[in-house]
Amino acid sequence: MDPAGKVALVTGGNSGLGAGAAERLASLGATVVSCDVAGEAPAGVDFISCDVSDEASVKAAVAETVARHGRIDICCNNAGVGGLGPIATAEGPGDIADFARVIGINLMGAVRVAAHVGHAMIANEPSGPDGERGVIVNTCSIASFEGQEGMGAYTAAKAALKELTLVWARDLARHGIRVNAVAPGFMATPMVAMLPPDLVNELLRDVEFPKRAGTGEDFAAAVEFLIRTPLVNGEVLRLDGGARPPARTQWASGQ
Repeated sequence: MDPAGKVALVTGGNSGLGAGAAERLASLGATVVSCDVAGEAPAGVDFISCDVSDEASVKAAVAETVARHGRIDICCNNAGVGGLGPIATAEGPGDIADFARVIGINLMGAVRVAAHVGHAMIANEPSGPDGERGVIVNTCSIASFEGQEGMGAYTAAKAALKELTLVWARDLARHGIRVNAVAPGFMATPMVAMLPPDLVNELLRDVEFPKRAGTGEDFAAAVEFLIRTPLVNGEVLRLDGGARPPARTQWASGQ
């Protein structure tokens, strides 16, 4: 699918990886809508307030996008939050309420978006030689494959989203809709700004090459590839410089 002339909805599009994707798609000629809870949309990008933890909010944002722009051809299912904390310590159980919060946004939020956007895409007229109606790109994580100490909720959500990518590709194939995902490694985004510098340095040591944090531009390039390539479906593309992080970091062990 060529993004030019298409309508793209990007959740979490006001910052970080979502902003990178929104800017790239807009530069390619797409009409882009950022659905986010706060912040300002990138230049040239429409904005609709949306809280993915609330189904009514997701339903309204999808309906408003269709009302303004006629359809949704592309969805970057990206909204998410971070979360750190062990399941239990000598002092007591872990923070179960926060665990549920992360699952509610990172997993159930993505489910809500895929359900409502997928339904809207089914109404599109088939286009191109393959009769494609839409493309959904989920944002997974390196934690979808290798979860680290203290990242239980985040890993649970992103691992489930990785597995759902193929399921949703199969669900929507009969309607001419593809579903893929990008699994970023360590990225220079506001979400990781909370991490201590010592942990950041340790995480970068596990990157093979290039030995740096990824950027919104790196992420956007991967998203564009998945949108444009028709035979890629049900796949999760790792974007991590070859990193395979250890189960336990020295930084975490010292806390």
